[in-house]
Amino acid sequence: MLLAILPLIILDGIGLVSRGSGGVPSNLAYDQLNAVMGFLDIPPTFMVFAGGAIILIVLLTWHLFKNEPWGVRPLVLAGIPFEGALWAIPLLLIAPLFTMSVLSTTATLDGFATLPVVDRILVSISAGLYEELLFRMVGIALLHALFVDLCRMKNLQGTLLAIVGSACAFAWYHEPSLNAPAAAAFYLLAGLELGVLFVARGFAIAVWTHVLYNTVIFTTMSNGT
Repeated sequence: MLLAILPLIILDGIGLVSRGSGGVPSNLAYDQLNAVMGFLDIPPTFMVFAGGAIILIVLLTWHLFKNEPWGVRPLVLAGIPFEGALWAIPLLLIAPLFTMSVLSTTATLDGFATLPVVDRILVSISAGLYEELLFRMVGIALLHALFVDLCRMKNLQGTLLAIVGSACAFAWYHEPSLNAPAAAAFYLLAGLELGVLFVARGFAIAVWTHVLYNTVIFTTMSNGT
């Protein structure tokens, strides 16, 4: 998983450094991460790479605790982005049912639809990484601990509730005012799919699914929308 998303983390870091002041719309999950880093008095230089560093540290620690082998199977590694692309297809197929509502919320992001394609791709990568970090890696883990460890639910029940809870938070994060119920419904469905993928297939596949879906939607958005 770590190696599979490493290219995305590197591209995101390059984008943050090269276009940090270039007017690219900020990703709210990244902004919230920066707010936490600022509260903890983390140096600004490190804050640029903090999100990627946190993901790498968590996955590496997870690997060490599970005592997994260090060998890498190239076919598995190459298959992760491919599987992410396959799982992005259902989201792209149902997106037209919500297109106007979903794109109208995106287009309000500081003239997002007028950005160059490269900047849209960078935002797609950033959103995929940091939203999956916030809602799946952190959100599902915390909710699972609440339901299973504290409330003593069965693991399956706690996992399902954690997926649903993180999906609801994901939908509210994208459409907090609920002025566009169709958009909120779409983000709820997307959050459920990404949550199931995270639990069943792993963090890297959820990230690639999210990034590739965003990339298609953002790069095909018409200028001046």
